[in-house]
Amino acid sequence: MITLNKAMLASALCALAVSNTTNANCSAQYNFEIDTHTTFNYDKVSQQGQQTHIKLTGILSIKAAEHNDETGWWAIKADQVTAGQGLFGSELATYTLPFAFKLADNGLVTDFWFPVKLETQIQEQLKGLAYYFQFQRNSPELEKKEQDTLGHYTVSYQFKDAEITFNKHTYDLHNGSQAALQTVNVASSGHHIAPNECFFTHRRGQEVLLFSGQSQSLNLKTKQQYQFKPADSAFPSALFTMPAELENWPSAEKTLSTDELEQLKKSLHSLVSKDNLTDISAYDLAKQLSQFDAVISSLESVFLQQTLSDEVQMRLFNALGQLDSANSQLLLGHILVKAEKDPLMQFRALRALSQGQSPLSPALGALLTEQIEAGFSSLDSEVTSSFYMTIGAMLNNRAANAESLKLHNVLSEQLSLVTETHIKSALITSLGNSRDEQHFDQIDSYIQDTDKSVQRASIRALGMMQTEQAYSSLEKQLAKPQHQNQVTLLKALSNYQLKPAASDAVLAIAVNNPTAESRYAAIQALATQKNQDGIKSTLRSALKKETSKRNFKAIVELLHSPASNTP
Repeated sequence: MITLNKAMLASALCALAVSNTTNANCSAQYNFEIDTHTTFNYDKVSQQGQQTHIKLTGILSIKAAEHNDETGWWAIKADQVTAGQGLFGSELATYTLPFAFKLADNGLVTDFWFPVKLETQIQEQLKGLAYYFQFQRNSPELEKKEQDTLGHYTVSYQFKDAEITFNKHTYDLHNGSQAALQTVNVASSGHHIAPNECFFTHRRGQEVLLFSGQSQSLNLKTKQQYQFKPADSAFPSALFTMPAELENWPSAEKTLSTDELEQLKKSLHSLVSKDNLTDISAYDLAKQLSQFDAVISSLESVFLQQTLSDEVQMRLFNALGQLDSANSQLLLGHILVKAEKDPLMQFRALRALSQGQSPLSPALGALLTEQIEAGFSSLDSEVTSSFYMTIGAMLNNRAANAESLKLHNVLSEQLSLVTETHIKSALITSLGNSRDEQHFDQIDSYIQDTDKSVQRASIRALGMMQTEQAYSSLEKQLAKPQHQNQVTLLKALSNYQLKPAASDAVLAIAVNNPTAESRYAAIQALATQKNQDGIKSTLRSALKKETSKRNFKAIVELLHSPASNTP
Protein backbone atom coordinates (compact mmCIF):
# COMPACT_ATOMS: atom_id res chain seq x y z
CA MET A 1 0.00 0.00 0.00
CA ILE A 2 2.79 2.44 0.80
CA THR A 3 4.45 1.81 -2.56
CA LEU A 4 3.41 4.11 -5.37
CA ASN A 5 2.09 1.39 -7.66
CA LYS A 6 -0.22 -0.01 -5.00
CA ALA A 7 -1.38 3.41 -3.98
CA MET A 8 -2.27 4.11 -7.57
CA LEU A 9 -3.69 0.82 -8.68
CA ALA A 10 -4.40 -1.75 -6.06
CA SER A 11 -4.16 -1.18 -2.37
CA ALA A 12 -6.75 1.43 -1.67
CA LEU A 13 -8.94 0.59 -4.61
CA CYS A 14 -12.00 -1.48 -5.10
CA ALA A 15 -11.65 -4.92 -6.58
CA LEU A 16 -13.55 -5.64 -9.77
CA ALA A 17 -14.30 -8.64 -11.83
CA VAL A 18 -16.70 -10.42 -14.13
CA SER A 19 -19.28 -13.04 -13.35
CA ASN A 20 -20.24 -16.25 -15.04
CA THR A 21 -22.80 -14.38 -17.13
CA THR A 22 -20.04 -12.59 -19.04
CA ASN A 23 -19.87 -13.46 -22.71
CA ALA A 24 -16.88 -15.77 -23.05
CA ASN A 25 -16.02 -14.35 -26.49
CA CYS A 26 -16.30 -10.66 -25.74
CA SER A 27 -13.60 -8.02 -25.72
CA ALA A 28 -13.62 -4.47 -24.45
CA GLN A 29 -11.56 -1.33 -24.20
CA TYR A 30 -11.79 1.39 -21.56
CA ASN A 31 -10.34 4.76 -20.73
CA PHE A 32 -9.49 4.87 -17.04
CA GLU A 33 -8.63 7.59 -14.58
CA ILE A 34 -7.55 7.04 -10.98
CA ASP A 35 -6.98 10.01 -8.70
CA THR A 36 -5.16 9.26 -5.43
CA HIS A 37 -4.36 11.52 -2.49
CA THR A 38 -2.08 10.06 0.18
CA THR A 39 -1.21 11.56 3.56
CA PHE A 40 1.24 9.92 5.95
CA ASN A 41 3.04 10.81 9.15
CA TYR A 42 4.36 9.26 12.33
CA ASP A 43 1.80 10.63 14.74
CA LYS A 44 -1.90 10.81 13.96
CA VAL A 45 -3.58 10.78 10.59
CA SER A 46 -5.76 13.70 11.63
CA GLN A 47 -2.70 15.88 12.01
CA GLN A 48 -1.09 17.45 8.97
CA GLY A 49 1.49 15.16 7.40
CA GLN A 50 3.33 14.70 4.15
CA GLN A 51 0.96 14.58 1.21
CA THR A 52 1.14 13.24 -2.33
CA HIS A 53 -1.26 13.45 -5.24
CA ILE A 54 -1.06 11.05 -8.17
CA LYS A 55 -3.42 10.94 -11.13
CA LEU A 56 -3.15 7.81 -13.26
CA THR A 57 -4.67 7.63 -16.75
CA GLY A 58 -4.53 5.16 -19.61
CA ILE A 59 -6.33 2.74 -21.91
CA LEU A 60 -7.18 -0.78 -20.76
CA SER A 61 -7.96 -3.57 -23.24
CA ILE A 62 -9.29 -7.03 -22.39
CA LYS A 63 -10.24 -10.12 -24.38
CA ALA A 64 -11.00 -13.80 -23.81
CA ALA A 65 -8.02 -16.15 -23.56
CA GLU A 66 -7.37 -19.90 -23.51
CA HIS A 67 -5.14 -21.72 -21.04
CA ASN A 68 -4.85 -25.42 -20.14
CA ASP A 69 -8.37 -26.14 -21.42
CA GLU A 70 -9.73 -24.12 -18.51
CA THR A 71 -12.58 -21.64 -18.70
CA GLY A 72 -12.55 -18.14 -17.29
CA TRP A 73 -9.17 -16.88 -18.56
CA TRP A 74 -8.88 -13.28 -19.77
CA ALA A 75 -5.98 -11.47 -21.40
CA ILE A 76 -5.44 -7.84 -20.46
CA LYS A 77 -3.10 -5.01 -21.46
CA ALA A 78 -2.83 -1.34 -20.57
CA ASP A 79 -1.51 1.27 -22.99
CA GLN A 80 -0.49 4.93 -22.80
CA VAL A 81 -0.36 4.77 -19.01
CA THR A 82 0.82 8.01 -17.44
CA ALA A 83 1.08 9.20 -13.86
CA GLY A 84 0.61 12.91 -13.33
CA GLN A 85 1.28 15.09 -10.30
CA GLY A 86 0.04 18.58 -10.99
CA LEU A 87 1.79 19.69 -14.17
CA PHE A 88 4.17 16.79 -13.83
CA GLY A 89 3.54 13.58 -15.76
CA SER A 90 5.50 10.54 -16.83
CA GLU A 91 4.81 7.38 -18.76
CA LEU A 92 4.82 4.12 -16.82
CA ALA A 93 5.93 1.47 -19.27
CA THR A 94 5.92 -1.39 -16.79
CA TYR A 95 2.14 -1.08 -16.51
CA THR A 96 1.78 -1.87 -20.21
CA LEU A 97 2.97 -5.47 -20.04
CA PRO A 98 0.29 -7.93 -21.23
CA PHE A 99 -0.77 -10.73 -18.89
CA ALA A 100 -3.80 -12.87 -18.06
CA PHE A 101 -6.04 -13.67 -15.11
CA LYS A 102 -8.71 -16.23 -14.32
CA LEU A 103 -12.22 -15.56 -13.08
CA ALA A 104 -14.21 -18.14 -11.15
CA ASP A 105 -17.91 -18.71 -11.74
CA ASN A 106 -18.72 -16.31 -8.91
CA GLY A 107 -16.81 -13.53 -10.65
CA LEU A 108 -13.76 -13.49 -8.36
CA VAL A 109 -10.14 -13.49 -9.54
CA THR A 110 -8.49 -16.79 -8.67
CA ASP A 111 -5.24 -16.98 -10.67
CA PHE A 112 -2.74 -15.03 -12.76
CA TRP A 113 -0.44 -15.84 -15.67
CA PHE A 114 2.56 -13.84 -16.87
CA PRO A 115 4.40 -14.57 -20.13
CA VAL A 116 7.81 -13.64 -18.69
CA LYS A 117 9.48 -13.61 -15.30
CA LEU A 118 8.69 -10.38 -13.47
CA GLU A 119 9.76 -8.83 -10.20
CA THR A 120 7.18 -9.20 -7.45
CA GLN A 121 6.55 -5.47 -7.35
CA ILE A 122 5.67 -5.35 -11.06
CA GLN A 123 3.46 -8.42 -10.73
CA GLU A 124 1.52 -6.77 -7.91
CA GLN A 125 0.89 -3.57 -9.83
CA LEU A 126 -0.34 -5.54 -12.86
CA LYS A 127 -2.60 -7.66 -10.67
CA GLY A 128 -4.17 -4.43 -9.48
CA LEU A 129 -5.44 -3.86 -13.02
CA ALA A 130 -7.09 -7.28 -13.12
CA TYR A 131 -8.96 -6.71 -9.88
CA TYR A 132 -10.91 -3.93 -11.58
CA PHE A 133 -12.80 -6.76 -13.30
CA GLN A 134 -13.78 -8.53 -10.10
CA PHE A 135 -17.37 -8.14 -8.94
CA GLN A 136 -20.35 -10.39 -8.29
CA ARG A 137 -23.58 -10.14 -10.25
CA ASN A 138 -25.62 -12.36 -7.95
CA SER A 139 -25.25 -11.98 -4.20
CA PRO A 140 -27.80 -13.84 -2.09
CA GLU A 141 -25.78 -13.15 1.07
CA LEU A 142 -25.84 -9.72 2.66
CA GLU A 143 -22.08 -9.70 3.22
CA LYS A 144 -19.34 -11.55 1.36
CA LYS A 145 -15.60 -11.99 1.59
CA GLU A 146 -13.28 -11.13 -1.29
CA GLN A 147 -9.61 -10.25 -1.74
CA ASP A 148 -7.35 -8.01 -3.82
CA THR A 149 -3.65 -7.11 -3.76
CA LEU A 150 -4.08 -5.35 -0.43
CA GLY A 151 -5.74 -8.16 1.52
CA HIS A 152 -9.03 -9.88 2.34
CA TYR A 153 -12.09 -7.73 2.90
CA THR A 154 -15.79 -8.00 3.65
CA VAL A 155 -18.18 -6.44 1.14
CA SER A 156 -21.92 -6.00 0.69
CA TYR A 157 -23.73 -5.67 -2.66
CA GLN A 158 -26.93 -3.95 -3.74
CA PHE A 159 -28.71 -4.42 -7.07
CA LYS A 160 -31.04 -1.67 -8.28
CA ASP A 161 -32.11 -0.31 -11.66
CA ALA A 162 -29.56 -2.37 -13.60
CA GLU A 163 -26.72 -0.99 -11.48
CA ILE A 164 -24.54 -2.87 -9.02
CA THR A 165 -23.36 -1.04 -5.94
CA PHE A 166 -20.97 -2.44 -3.36
CA ASN A 167 -19.23 -1.19 -0.25
CA LYS A 168 -16.26 -2.58 1.64
CA HIS A 169 -16.44 -2.81 5.42
CA THR A 170 -13.33 -4.39 6.93
CA TYR A 171 -9.85 -5.33 5.70
CA ASP A 172 -7.37 -7.98 6.78
CA LEU A 173 -4.00 -7.08 5.25
CA HIS A 174 -1.76 -9.62 3.54
CA ASN A 175 1.35 -10.08 5.75
CA GLY A 176 -0.03 -7.49 8.12
CA SER A 177 1.99 -8.73 11.08
CA GLN A 178 5.26 -8.25 9.19
CA ALA A 179 4.55 -5.09 7.19
CA ALA A 180 5.24 -1.49 8.18
CA LEU A 181 1.50 -0.85 7.97
CA GLN A 182 -0.31 -3.50 9.96
CA THR A 183 -3.98 -2.54 10.14
CA VAL A 184 -6.46 -0.70 7.93
CA ASN A 185 -9.89 0.79 8.58
CA VAL A 186 -12.36 1.56 5.82
CA ALA A 187 -13.46 5.14 6.47
CA SER A 188 -15.54 5.43 3.31
CA SER A 189 -16.36 3.12 0.42
CA GLY A 190 -18.73 3.33 -2.53
CA HIS A 191 -18.46 1.61 -5.92
CA HIS A 192 -20.95 1.68 -8.80
CA ILE A 193 -21.01 -0.60 -11.84
CA ALA A 194 -23.30 -0.61 -14.86
CA PRO A 195 -22.88 -4.22 -16.04
CA ASN A 196 -23.39 -5.44 -19.59
CA GLU A 197 -23.04 -8.74 -21.40
CA CYS A 198 -19.27 -8.30 -21.56
CA PHE A 199 -18.08 -6.52 -18.40
CA PHE A 200 -19.56 -3.10 -17.79
CA THR A 201 -20.41 0.07 -19.66
CA HIS A 202 -18.89 2.17 -16.93
CA ARG A 203 -17.53 1.90 -13.44
CA ARG A 204 -16.81 4.59 -10.86
CA GLY A 205 -16.07 4.72 -7.17
CA GLN A 206 -14.35 6.29 -4.21
CA GLU A 207 -12.66 4.92 -1.13
CA VAL A 208 -10.89 6.28 1.94
CA LEU A 209 -8.61 3.93 3.87
CA LEU A 210 -6.80 4.62 7.15
CA PHE A 211 -3.66 2.57 7.78
CA SER A 212 -1.79 2.24 11.08
CA GLY A 213 1.68 0.94 11.81
CA GLN A 214 3.05 -0.73 14.90
CA SER A 215 2.03 1.03 18.13
CA GLN A 216 0.14 3.60 16.03
CA SER A 217 3.47 5.34 15.32
CA LEU A 218 3.05 5.33 11.54
CA ASN A 219 -0.21 6.35 9.94
CA LEU A 220 -1.28 6.65 6.33
CA LYS A 221 -4.49 7.83 4.73
CA THR A 222 -5.47 7.24 1.12
CA LYS A 223 -8.38 8.91 -0.60
CA GLN A 224 -9.11 7.69 -4.08
CA GLN A 225 -11.63 8.36 -6.82
CA TYR A 226 -11.70 6.53 -10.13
CA GLN A 227 -13.75 5.90 -13.24
CA PHE A 228 -13.72 3.50 -16.17
CA LYS A 229 -15.68 4.30 -19.31
CA PRO A 230 -15.70 2.97 -22.89
CA ALA A 231 -12.75 4.18 -24.95
CA ASP A 232 -13.52 7.29 -26.98
CA SER A 233 -12.15 5.58 -30.09
CA ALA A 234 -10.63 2.22 -30.87
CA PHE A 235 -6.97 2.01 -29.87
CA PRO A 236 -4.74 -0.45 -31.79
CA SER A 237 -3.51 -2.31 -28.71
CA ALA A 238 -0.99 -5.07 -29.34
CA LEU A 239 -3.22 -7.29 -27.21
CA PHE A 240 -5.60 -7.84 -30.12
CA THR A 241 -2.80 -9.17 -32.34
CA MET A 242 -1.70 -11.75 -29.77
CA PRO A 243 -2.93 -15.37 -29.91
CA ALA A 244 -5.88 -16.42 -27.78
CA GLU A 245 -3.81 -19.35 -26.49
CA LEU A 246 -1.55 -18.03 -23.75
CA GLU A 247 1.00 -20.78 -24.43
CA ASN A 248 1.62 -19.21 -27.85
CA TRP A 249 2.44 -15.78 -26.50
CA PRO A 250 6.05 -14.69 -27.07
CA SER A 251 8.29 -15.15 -24.06
CA ALA A 252 11.89 -14.27 -23.34
CA GLU A 253 14.50 -14.60 -20.63
CA LYS A 254 14.46 -10.84 -20.17
CA THR A 255 11.66 -9.23 -18.28
CA LEU A 256 11.25 -6.52 -20.92
CA SER A 257 11.82 -6.55 -24.67
CA THR A 258 14.36 -4.27 -26.33
CA ASP A 259 11.61 -1.95 -27.52
CA GLU A 260 10.05 -1.86 -24.08
CA LEU A 261 13.41 -1.11 -22.49
CA GLU A 262 14.00 1.71 -24.97
CA GLN A 263 10.58 3.17 -24.26
CA LEU A 264 11.23 2.85 -20.55
CA LYS A 265 14.53 4.68 -20.96
CA LYS A 266 12.86 7.55 -22.82
CA SER A 267 10.23 7.84 -20.11
CA LEU A 268 12.90 7.87 -17.40
CA HIS A 269 14.88 10.65 -19.08
CA SER A 270 11.67 12.60 -19.56
CA LEU A 271 10.98 12.26 -15.85
CA VAL A 272 14.35 13.55 -14.65
CA SER A 273 14.34 16.46 -17.12
CA LYS A 274 11.18 17.99 -15.65
CA ASP A 275 11.73 21.48 -14.26
CA ASN A 276 9.58 20.81 -11.22
CA LEU A 277 11.21 17.54 -10.21
CA THR A 278 12.16 19.03 -6.86
CA ASP A 279 8.47 19.48 -6.07
CA ILE A 280 8.35 15.71 -5.55
CA SER A 281 9.70 14.39 -2.27
CA ALA A 282 12.66 12.02 -2.45
CA TYR A 283 10.43 9.34 -0.92
CA ASP A 284 7.85 9.62 -3.71
CA LEU A 285 10.48 10.09 -6.40
CA ALA A 286 12.10 6.82 -5.34
CA LYS A 287 8.79 5.11 -5.94
CA GLN A 288 8.56 6.71 -9.37
CA LEU A 289 12.09 5.56 -10.17
CA SER A 290 11.26 2.00 -9.17
CA GLN A 291 9.20 1.78 -12.35
CA PHE A 292 12.40 2.38 -14.34
CA ASP A 293 14.79 0.14 -12.44
CA ALA A 294 15.59 -1.95 -15.51
CA VAL A 295 17.06 1.11 -17.26
CA ILE A 296 18.19 3.13 -14.26
CA SER A 297 21.83 2.75 -15.37
CA SER A 298 21.11 5.07 -18.30
CA LEU A 299 21.14 7.98 -15.84
CA GLU A 300 24.92 7.69 -15.55
CA SER A 301 25.46 9.92 -18.59
CA VAL A 302 22.86 12.40 -17.32
CA PHE A 303 24.86 12.87 -14.12
CA LEU A 304 28.33 12.87 -15.65
CA GLN A 305 27.41 15.30 -18.42
CA GLN A 306 26.31 17.83 -15.80
CA THR A 307 22.88 18.34 -17.39
CA LEU A 308 21.06 18.60 -14.06
CA SER A 309 20.67 21.62 -11.82
CA ASP A 310 22.25 21.37 -8.41
CA GLU A 311 18.86 21.07 -6.68
CA VAL A 312 17.63 18.35 -9.05
CA GLN A 313 20.90 16.45 -8.72
CA MET A 314 20.62 16.40 -4.92
CA ARG A 315 16.99 15.28 -5.01
CA LEU A 316 17.77 12.55 -7.53
CA PHE A 317 20.72 11.24 -5.49
CA ASN A 318 18.51 11.14 -2.40
CA ALA A 319 15.82 9.22 -4.27
CA LEU A 320 18.33 6.75 -5.72
CA GLY A 321 19.63 6.09 -2.23
CA GLN A 322 16.12 5.29 -1.06
CA LEU A 323 15.41 3.14 -4.12
CA ASP A 324 18.40 0.97 -3.16
CA SER A 325 17.95 -1.71 -5.81
CA ALA A 326 20.85 -3.71 -7.23
CA ASN A 327 20.74 -1.53 -10.35
CA SER A 328 20.61 1.76 -8.47
CA GLN A 329 23.47 0.63 -6.23
CA LEU A 330 25.64 -0.04 -9.27
CA LEU A 331 24.66 3.27 -10.87
CA LEU A 332 25.79 5.14 -7.76
CA GLY A 333 28.99 3.10 -7.70
CA HIS A 334 29.81 3.98 -11.30
CA ILE A 335 29.15 7.67 -10.67
CA LEU A 336 31.36 7.50 -7.58
CA VAL A 337 34.27 6.17 -9.63
CA LYS A 338 33.84 8.12 -12.86
CA ALA A 339 33.22 11.53 -11.28
CA GLU A 340 36.78 11.64 -9.89
CA LYS A 341 37.14 15.27 -10.99
CA ASP A 342 33.91 16.28 -9.26
CA PRO A 343 34.34 15.64 -5.50
CA LEU A 344 30.91 17.07 -4.67
CA MET A 345 29.18 14.58 -6.96
CA GLN A 346 31.29 11.79 -5.50
CA PHE A 347 30.30 12.83 -1.99
CA ARG A 348 26.62 12.86 -2.91
CA ALA A 349 26.91 9.39 -4.43
CA LEU A 350 28.54 8.16 -1.22
CA ARG A 351 25.82 9.71 0.89
CA ALA A 352 23.16 8.06 -1.28
CA LEU A 353 24.82 4.67 -0.87
CA SER A 354 24.93 5.16 2.89
CA GLN A 355 21.13 5.48 3.01
CA GLY A 356 20.35 1.93 1.92
CA GLN A 357 19.68 -1.15 4.00
CA SER A 358 19.43 -3.79 1.28
CA PRO A 359 22.28 -6.31 0.95
CA LEU A 360 25.14 -5.19 -1.26
CA SER A 361 24.74 -6.42 -4.82
CA PRO A 362 27.57 -8.56 -6.25
CA ALA A 363 28.29 -5.90 -8.87
CA LEU A 364 28.66 -3.10 -6.32
CA GLY A 365 30.66 -5.36 -4.02
CA ALA A 366 33.12 -6.10 -6.82
CA LEU A 367 33.39 -2.41 -7.73
CA LEU A 368 34.09 -1.34 -4.14
CA THR A 369 36.62 -4.14 -3.66
CA GLU A 370 38.49 -3.01 -6.75
CA GLN A 371 38.54 0.59 -5.55
CA ILE A 372 39.83 -0.36 -2.10
CA GLU A 373 42.62 -2.50 -3.53
CA ALA A 374 43.61 -0.11 -6.33
CA GLY A 375 43.13 3.06 -4.32
CA PHE A 376 40.09 5.29 -4.62
CA SER A 377 40.70 8.48 -6.61
CA SER A 378 39.32 11.94 -5.86
CA LEU A 379 40.59 15.50 -6.08
CA ASP A 380 39.50 16.03 -2.47
CA SER A 381 41.29 14.07 0.25
CA GLU A 382 38.23 14.45 2.50
CA VAL A 383 36.11 12.61 -0.06
CA THR A 384 38.76 9.91 -0.27
CA SER A 385 38.58 9.43 3.49
CA SER A 386 34.77 9.47 3.34
CA PHE A 387 34.87 6.68 0.77
CA TYR A 388 36.46 4.24 3.22
CA MET A 389 34.46 5.45 6.21
CA THR A 390 31.17 5.11 4.31
CA ILE A 391 31.92 1.52 3.34
CA GLY A 392 32.28 0.64 7.01
CA ALA A 393 28.97 2.31 7.84
CA MET A 394 27.34 0.44 4.94
CA LEU A 395 28.56 -2.87 6.35
CA ASN A 396 26.89 -2.03 9.66
CA ASN A 397 23.62 -0.73 8.21
CA ARG A 398 23.01 -3.33 5.50
CA ALA A 399 22.02 -6.97 5.82
CA ALA A 400 25.09 -9.21 5.76
CA ASN A 401 25.83 -11.38 2.74
CA ALA A 402 28.79 -12.82 0.84
CA GLU A 403 29.67 -9.40 -0.57
CA SER A 404 29.84 -7.76 2.83
CA LEU A 405 32.07 -10.57 4.11
CA LYS A 406 34.48 -9.94 1.24
CA LEU A 407 34.56 -6.23 2.01
CA HIS A 408 35.30 -6.87 5.69
CA ASN A 409 38.30 -8.93 4.60
CA VAL A 410 39.60 -6.54 1.96
CA LEU A 411 39.38 -3.55 4.33
CA SER A 412 41.35 -5.46 6.95
CA GLU A 413 43.94 -6.63 4.44
CA GLN A 414 44.38 -3.18 2.97
CA LEU A 415 44.92 -1.68 6.42
CA SER A 416 47.82 -4.06 6.99
CA LEU A 417 49.39 -2.98 3.67
CA VAL A 418 48.81 0.74 3.40
CA THR A 419 51.48 3.26 4.38
CA GLU A 420 49.79 6.62 3.73
CA THR A 421 48.70 8.04 7.06
CA HIS A 422 45.37 9.52 5.93
CA ILE A 423 44.34 6.28 4.19
CA LYS A 424 45.39 4.24 7.21
CA SER A 425 43.29 6.47 9.48
CA ALA A 426 40.30 6.21 7.13
CA LEU A 427 40.55 2.41 7.02
CA ILE A 428 40.72 2.18 10.82
CA THR A 429 37.63 4.38 11.05
CA SER A 430 35.91 2.23 8.43
CA LEU A 431 36.45 -0.92 10.49
CA GLY A 432 35.11 0.89 13.54
CA ASN A 433 32.05 2.07 11.63
CA SER A 434 31.30 -1.54 10.73
CA ARG A 435 31.00 -2.27 14.49
CA ASP A 436 32.14 -5.82 13.88
CA GLU A 437 34.01 -7.32 16.84
CA GLN A 438 36.26 -9.34 14.54
CA HIS A 439 38.22 -6.14 13.91
CA PHE A 440 38.91 -5.26 17.55
CA ASP A 441 42.47 -6.55 17.75
CA GLN A 442 43.51 -4.80 14.56
CA ILE A 443 41.92 -1.50 15.59
CA ASP A 444 43.31 -1.71 19.11
CA SER A 445 46.83 -2.30 17.78
CA TYR A 446 46.91 1.38 16.77
CA ILE A 447 45.79 2.77 20.14
CA GLN A 448 49.40 3.50 21.09
CA ASP A 449 50.46 4.74 17.65
CA THR A 450 52.83 7.68 17.77
CA ASP A 451 51.07 9.34 14.85
CA LYS A 452 48.36 11.52 16.35
CA SER A 453 45.86 11.10 13.49
CA VAL A 454 46.26 7.30 13.41
CA GLN A 455 45.78 7.05 17.17
CA ARG A 456 42.78 9.38 16.93
CA ALA A 457 41.20 7.08 14.33
CA SER A 458 41.77 4.06 16.59
CA ILE A 459 40.11 5.81 19.54
CA ARG A 460 37.12 6.87 17.45
CA ALA A 461 36.75 3.37 16.05
CA LEU A 462 36.79 1.82 19.52
CA GLY A 463 34.14 4.31 20.55
CA MET A 464 31.97 3.20 17.64
CA MET A 465 32.31 -0.50 18.44
CA GLN A 466 30.54 -0.22 21.82
CA THR A 467 31.84 -3.52 23.19
CA GLU A 468 33.30 -4.38 26.60
CA GLN A 469 36.72 -5.01 25.06
CA ALA A 470 36.70 -1.64 23.34
CA TYR A 471 35.60 0.13 26.52
CA SER A 472 38.39 -1.45 28.57
CA SER A 473 40.97 -0.30 26.05
CA LEU A 474 39.64 3.26 26.08
CA GLU A 475 39.42 3.34 29.87
CA LYS A 476 43.13 2.54 30.13
CA GLN A 477 43.89 5.65 28.08
CA LEU A 478 42.35 7.83 30.80
CA ALA A 479 45.36 7.06 32.98
CA LYS A 480 47.53 9.24 30.75
CA PRO A 481 47.61 12.67 32.41
CA GLN A 482 48.20 14.58 29.17
CA HIS A 483 46.76 12.54 26.35
CA GLN A 484 47.50 13.87 22.86
CA ASN A 485 43.94 12.93 21.79
CA GLN A 486 42.13 13.66 25.03
CA VAL A 487 39.08 15.30 23.42
CA THR A 488 38.64 12.41 21.00
CA LEU A 489 39.01 9.95 23.89
CA LEU A 490 36.30 11.68 25.92
CA LYS A 491 33.95 11.75 22.93
CA ALA A 492 34.54 8.03 22.38
CA LEU A 493 33.82 7.28 26.05
CA SER A 494 30.52 9.17 25.79
CA ASN A 495 29.23 6.12 23.89
CA TYR A 496 29.61 3.99 27.03
CA GLN A 497 28.31 3.82 30.58
CA LEU A 498 31.42 4.60 32.62
CA LYS A 499 32.56 2.52 35.55
CA PRO A 500 33.01 4.45 38.84
CA ALA A 501 36.76 5.00 38.49
CA ALA A 502 36.43 6.18 34.91
CA SER A 503 33.50 8.42 35.81
CA ASP A 504 35.58 10.05 38.55
CA ALA A 505 38.48 10.59 36.14
CA VAL A 506 36.22 12.22 33.55
CA LEU A 507 34.60 14.37 36.25
CA ALA A 508 38.04 15.57 37.32
CA ILE A 509 38.77 16.61 33.73
CA ALA A 510 35.44 18.45 33.53
CA VAL A 511 36.30 20.46 36.63
CA ASN A 512 40.06 20.89 36.64
CA ASN A 513 41.46 20.56 33.12
CA PRO A 514 43.03 23.82 31.97
CA THR A 515 41.73 23.39 28.41
CA ALA A 516 38.14 24.52 27.82
CA GLU A 517 37.67 22.08 24.94
CA SER A 518 38.67 19.12 27.12
CA ARG A 519 36.37 20.28 29.90
CA TYR A 520 33.49 20.55 27.44
CA ALA A 521 34.08 17.05 26.05
CA ALA A 522 34.15 15.68 29.59
CA ILE A 523 30.89 17.45 30.49
CA GLN A 524 29.25 16.00 27.37
CA ALA A 525 30.46 12.50 28.26
CA LEU A 526 29.04 12.83 31.77
CA ALA A 527 25.69 13.98 30.37
CA THR A 528 25.20 10.55 28.77
CA GLN A 529 25.53 8.65 32.05
CA LYS A 530 22.55 6.96 33.68
CA ASN A 531 24.09 7.17 37.14
CA GLN A 532 24.85 10.79 37.89
CA ASP A 533 25.16 10.48 41.65
CA GLY A 534 27.77 12.99 42.70
CA ILE A 535 28.21 14.33 39.18
CA LYS A 536 25.62 17.09 39.38
CA SER A 537 26.67 18.33 42.80
CA THR A 538 30.33 18.53 41.75
CA LEU A 539 29.53 20.30 38.50
CA ARG A 540 27.19 22.71 40.29
CA SER A 541 30.14 23.77 42.43
CA ALA A 542 32.31 24.05 39.33
CA LEU A 543 29.97 26.64 37.82
CA LYS A 544 31.52 29.30 40.05
CA LYS A 545 34.91 29.06 38.36
CA GLU A 546 33.92 28.02 34.80
CA THR A 547 35.09 30.73 32.41
CA SER A 548 33.78 29.30 29.13
CA LYS A 549 30.24 30.34 28.18
CA ARG A 550 29.76 27.14 26.20
CA ASN A 551 30.90 25.00 29.11
CA PHE A 552 28.75 26.97 31.54
CA LYS A 553 25.68 26.37 29.37
CA ALA A 554 26.52 22.65 29.03
CA ILE A 555 26.74 22.27 32.81
CA VAL A 556 23.42 24.09 33.32
CA GLU A 557 21.73 21.84 30.76
CA LEU A 558 23.12 18.75 32.50
CA LEU A 559 21.94 19.97 35.90
CA HIS A 560 18.41 20.55 34.62
CA SER A 561 18.12 17.37 32.58
CA PRO A 562 15.58 14.93 34.12
CA ALA A 563 17.40 11.93 32.68
CA SER A 564 20.54 11.19 30.74
CA ASN A 565 20.69 10.87 26.96
CA THR A 566 21.94 7.33 27.07
CA PRO A 567 23.55 6.20 23.80
